[in-house]
Amino acid sequence: MLRIMVLNYKRPDNVNKIIAAYKDKFPITVINNNPSNPFPVMGGTIDVINNDTNYKCMERWIRCYEYNEPYKLVLDDDLLPSIDTIKTMYKKNKPMIGVYGKSGVSSSNSYSDLNDHWCTDSIVDFLVGSVVLIKQAALDLVKKDLLAIGYPERGDDIIVSYLVKNKCKINNLSTVSGKVLNLPEGDVGLNKDPSHFIKRWNVLQNFKNIGWTDSKNALS
Repeated sequence: MLRIMVLNYKRPDNVNKIIAAYKDKFPITVINNNPSNPFPVMGGTIDVINNDTNYKCMERWIRCYEYNEPYKLVLDDDLLPSIDTIKTMYKKNKPMIGVYGKSGVSSSNSYSDLNDHWCTDSIVDFLVGSVVLIKQAALDLVKKDLLAIGYPERGDDIIVSYLVKNKCKINNLSTVSGKVLNLPEGDVGLNKDPSHFIKRWNVLQNFKNIGWTDSKNALS
């Protein structure tokens, strides 16, 4: 029914906590983007992919195409949603849904102007890729577009959000209220980069300038 997809870069302790929490409930794929520190192969319901290069965050969506579960739960490696929260997202039966999103894109002048919606029942413009449940059927609709875009440095969650909205002909996405445990972030989060939010805003502006739909030019 559901497979968990989690990226690892330099927080293997967090990933091991995620595995321990869910290994008896869902199959899990660990995508290790750190070639210098291979993640141990575990077998069973835990599939480990050790990449030979860092493919950034888009890799977590692309790897979904290798598995036949009808739902994928895409997790950041510093968050641990409760089982009840996962069930709540599943029962909503949406193409994609999460616990964190942003609204106010059309009226904002910078990324910091956007409205935050964390663990609330809200309508949002896009989902932030912290905890996202997505139907594989929705991903299948945008596969050609994602492969054409490749592996951008930032904004994978923004890209997937807008492509799914376009292909599924929906105007908004949703977040849900729930319980999410924060795991140690350390000093390796992408948001530690001073240019992180500027780059995300640029992705939004590129989509806005092309009417949110033309994936070929989304990052130009």
